[in-house]
Amino acid sequence: MEMTPRTPEFDRLAFTVLAIEASAQKMNISPSEMRRRLDKVGLIKSLIQDCYDTLHTESRDAVANDVVEALKNWEGGAV
Repeated sequence: MEMTPRTPEFDRLAFTVLAIEASAQKMNISPSEMRRRLDKVGLIKSLIQDCYDTLHTESRDAVANDVVEALKNWEGGAV
């Protein structure tokens, strides 16, 4: 079986999934609920994807902390 080379797009998608799963685990909710909440306030694009270059250098726990903090701020009305 031949391996397909990884692309930057694949890496970004994998990181997005990791960030959603880690954040969901930190908040004790399902990944689908986390995705729904992040999508509702636009954080999947504006934080996880647009800040990929910085965030992907952080630990999984640090990324989860950043995402959870941002979600709480954005859901609370702070932008």
